[in-house]
Amino acid sequence: MKQSNNSNCFQVKYMKFIPGGNDTALVLKKGYSAKEKMAINSLILKQDSSIEQVGFVDDKQLPELQMAGGEFCGNATRSAAFYYLKGKPGEIQIKVNGKDYINAGVYENGNAWCEIPLYHGNDVIFAREEGIYQVRMNGMVSIVIREDVASNYLKDKNKLKAFAVEFIDKYHLRENEAVGVMFLERAESLKIHPVVWVRDIDTLYYETGCGSGTTATAMVEAFLNKKSQKLEILQPSGLAITAEITIENQKITKAVISGEVKVSDEVVKVNVLKVDMEKQAMEENIREIKLENYRDFYKMYKVFEEPPYSEKIF
Repeated sequence: MKQSNNSNCFQVKYMKFIPGGNDTALVLKKGYSAKEKMAINSLILKQDSSIEQVGFVDDKQLPELQMAGGEFCGNATRSAAFYYLKGKPGEIQIKVNGKDYINAGVYENGNAWCEIPLYHGNDVIFAREEGIYQVRMNGMVSIVIREDVASNYLKDKNKLKAFAVEFIDKYHLRENEAVGVMFLERAESLKIHPVVWVRDIDTLYYETGCGSGTTATAMVEAFLNKKSQKLEILQPSGLAITAEITIENQKITKAVISGEVKVSDEVVKVNVLKVDMEKQAMEENIREIKLENYRDFYKMYKVFEEPPYSEKIF
């Protein structure tokens, strides 16, 4: 990390990619501590409200991607492949979050692709309720709410984040690195409305595009139809991501997503991020209580439910 005379002043260089409309910042350096990654993530998101996730890459070693929250992100992995290959056709392996080696690349048509690391336990896909399925992948759990059920929630899209949190808590999923809740809509084509929560950086986004959610949705389709599937799934951005699911011997053996990756017109930004860690920690603890995060505060407030206070907030 390059520092000025002020140890709290970091110079961070990043590029902005747009995979399926899911704006992603890739910081052009790795090796930051967990606290530094959280600070950089927070500051980049504040500086550019269109960015939904932050990853870290480095040209000086083998291709590698580290996400700020440690979660697996298919769109960030596709962006990293596009970055390392400079947008030219080819195939590479990317080490993601220090544990998974992911095959990825750029097709001849310019679309970037990556494989999705699959979970091979006995509970890869199962029904939580009628029309609601849970899909487990390495580094991500998705709840896929099929269109008949999702239509009730899509009547008020402004509340989708709150609805997603209700599902996350209902199914006790907060121990996972990341959880996505996919509300499906089917008109001329299948469309997802993805809400994604990342545990370690405590972000909750109604994403404009979601590679992992696209994969989970296609996996449910393959599971229900009992055959391999290739689906083009529309994202909230209006762009599409293609998912290819391979089934062999009644098991899902491979998942690949692909689609266009754009590079922002503002190709490279160099930012000096002035970070006061103590001040930032204080600011992070002062948050507006909204429906989607009230449960965190409810746990702290619960002491006031007992005598002599006997107050109730919900």
